[in-house]
Amino acid sequence: MTTQRSQAITAIGFPAPRAPRDAGGAAITTAERLVALCEELERTDLRPGPVVDATFGELVRLCCHPPAGCTGAVLERVAAHVDRLRGLSSAGEGLMEQYWADRIAGAADPAAELERFPYLGNYLDLVRLELAALAAVGFGVPRRAVVLGSGPLPLTGMVLADRHGSEVLHVDRDPAALAAGTAVADAVGIGTRSLAADLSAAALPADLADEIRRADLVLLGALVGADAAAKDAVTARLAAAAGPGTALLVRTAAGLRTLLYPEVGPADLPALDVLLEVHPRTDVVNSVLVARAPR
Repeated sequence: MTTQRSQAITAIGFPAPRAPRDAGGAAITTAERLVALCEELERTDLRPGPVVDATFGELVRLCCHPPAGCTGAVLERVAAHVDRLRGLSSAGEGLMEQYWADRIAGAADPAAELERFPYLGNYLDLVRLELAALAAVGFGVPRRAVVLGSGPLPLTGMVLADRHGSEVLHVDRDPAALAAGTAVADAVGIGTRSLAADLSAAALPADLADEIRRADLVLLGALVGADAAAKDAVTARLAAAAGPGTALLVRTAAGLRTLLYPEVGPADLPALDVLLEVHPRTDVVNSVLVARAPR
């Protein structure tokens, strides 16, 4: 690292474990299983149910906790299947969130139903990690947060609003997803706002740009932007609109988790000053980049 910007980047994580002697065999077995899971999912309609839930559960566990020392070899072996796996994961996540959004909003006791959502703990842990990362570089708990790509089950914004007192704006390009998210938040008594906007457009809508200008935190969901180039274009527009004290959180992925979500690193986001890069080794799937607009 030689530039001033790259010197500001700090990575948090754990040292990579040493490769065991049988890492080659583990890589072959893991890659074969990942391809098999991909093929199993392609034979379903991806709607939540015992078989689909179990298959996605195994896929996520394998991507988060692969055998030690074989990640690079596995990625080489499954390179031809990355787009298929990401596409299946994205579609499955959307269907799962919609299913649970309808289930929570329609329940006699919505709060109790929310507690049954199997990945609630992961969201709580992810928000906790992100707030700690913000604090590590001098940002406080956001008073005003804009969550981009909130989806039909906007748990990040709900956690920020309910547990940390943030004023939250949920943004998604799909009005139906926003409506579902609002129904969930209303059902459990959490006040948030929502705005439909397509972030792939050449410019941010004026009302969204104004919201970003007044926000303390702008969070870019992992599925906003299909690749590094798309995320660069989006973050450039966000940086232009953000105020001087606004933190930008960009969710990404590392290792085999890049089979579930697009990978983006500091060098892929030249419009931002990336201050911190965090790669969890827990059940939390997403990595996170903490950034700000250049001063």
